[in-house]
Formats: sequence, C-alpha cells, structure tokens
Amino acid sequence: MTTYSMEGFTLRLVDGIIELHTDGEQGPGTEDAHARAFSAIADKLHSRLVMYDIRSASFVLSDIERAERTRFVARIATGYRIAYVVRPDQMEAAEEFVTAHRRLGDAAACFTSKGEARDWLKADA
Repeated sequence: MTTYSMEGFTLRLVDGIIELHTDGEQGPGTEDAHARAFSAIADKLHSRLVMYDIRSASFVLSDIERAERTRFVARIATGYRIAYVVRPDQMEAAEEFVTAHRRLGDAAACFTSKGEARDWLKADA
C-alpha cells in the first residue's frame, strides 16, 4: 500500500483507488499544498480513480474562495474519475465540485459512504 500524509491530508492507494482524506479546518490556501502532493504522487500510482473523503473536514471559505477552490480542484483532477464522500450537510457544496469536474469532461459524483463511492468508481473501471 502506498501512503503519503501531511497535516490535514492523507493520500493512499487502496485496491486500485487513490483515496484522499482531508480533515480539520480547511481555509484559504490549504488546497495548494494538497494539490502539490496529489500532483507529485498520483501520476506514479497508475490509477485514474479517486475517492476524496472530506467528512472530517470543515471548510472556512467565503463564497468567492469556495468558487475558486472548486475550479482549482477540478483542474488538478482533470482526467480522473472522482467520487466525493461527504456528510449530508456537505452535499450541496460537493455538488458544486461535481459540476466543475463535469464541465471539464470528467466523471464525478457525491456519496455519503465509502462503500457506495468505491462501487461507483469500480463500476466502469
């Protein structure tokens, strides 16, 4: 198993799926370090499937910062099939990410459990 960890962010390769986990308070700028880690490691993992679990994170962002982060994350993950695992109260914001991914031609969806996300990711793999 391949694992990379830094404060507030973990990346693991599990059964052919790149699992990202974000926890703690996520404010403006925190996505930069996470994106650098993802970009440096993901291509070496030979998988285009990503499960991004944000259930343990709280995002402290203005509307403009959230919109910028949404576009930024979608660009970083271009070419990946991505499943967001979210709490019910995060669903509306996560759907904005899904829309941004789809605008770039990528498959993306939101789920409230890792099992559902994993099933969706593997369905077309």
